Amino acid sequence: MCWRCDPGTGNPDLWAIEDLLQAQVQEHLARQKLRRRDILWLGAGLLALPAASWLQGCATVPVSGRSQLMLLTAEEESKMGVAAFAQLRDKEGERGRLLTEQQDPAAHAWVRRVSERIIGVSGLGTRYRWDYMIVDAPKTVNAAAIAGGRIIVYTGILPVARDDAGLATILGHEVGHVMARHTGERYSQDMLAGVAGAVAGIAGASAGVPGDLAAAVVGLGAQVGVLLPYSRKHESEADYIGLILMAKAGYDPREAVGLWQRMSQSGGGRPPEFLSTHPNPDTRIKDLEAWTPQAWQYYQDPARPLPNIR
Repeated sequence: MCWRCDPGTGNPDLWAIEDLLQAQVQEHLARQKLRRRDILWLGAGLLALPAASWLQGCATVPVSGRSQLMLLTAEEESKMGVAAFAQLRDKEGERGRLLTEQQDPAAHAWVRRVSERIIGVSGLGTRYRWDYMIVDAPKTVNAAAIAGGRIIVYTGILPVARDDAGLATILGHEVGHVMARHTGERYSQDMLAGVAGAVAGIAGASAGVPGDLAAAVVGLGAQVGVLLPYSRKHESEADYIGLILMAKAGYDPREAVGLWQRMSQSGGGRPPEFLSTHPNPDTRIKDLEAWTPQAWQYYQDPARPLPNIR
């Protein structure tokens, strides 16, 4: 999941890893080979549920304790992340934008130092074989971490991070996405939305309504009414988990607000919040301020166990 992937941005770097992950998801769906009969069977089960039950599921998010729907195994999610990371690394290598340790040892030492501390307190240190890359893109203020233990940092975000606490805010947020398995949850939501659209198309065609029109109406409702709000929920949840992680790793959580103020100043126009995959910066800052007293407990007592960890 990436730090700053809002629709309408003109910089393709901001969507690079998202596009590659989506391609992995599409390949996975193609391997499932859902037929018309399968869609109708799944749709019947889906439509039998109350709408509020669609996105409640069988897993619990660490730290936040939220229930989530998960139709993807951790192994499948990890394979997608590792494959997308490898594709991005190859692409950036061909473009000559991979920043090597020989080229900038200080940047690599900085990213490695902070990421190791964040990963160390997350409980994911031994679950994945972590790897990272730094992309030399001074105009791209972005970073990402994805399932499988992969981190991408664009050099444009480093001046905004400014110091270890700022970078810990960013990487804590990103590792929070991985802890919460947001990639797998988004896949699950997309699958449900796709099934709902397919069912609407089949049912609409049977009733004399153009199938494409019926599917489009359902798709728009899912995008604005379900998927975008859940994307914002994921971002807020990653903010919350990341704040706890940075504090537990020994970074002052009060510094997170300063980082987001700098991020807000570095950004351009935004879409309305209800059409954005990320919360409004002001909303984010208010939430971080509200969560800081809880995070402070972990800063004072790093041995304090994280909640909802299995």
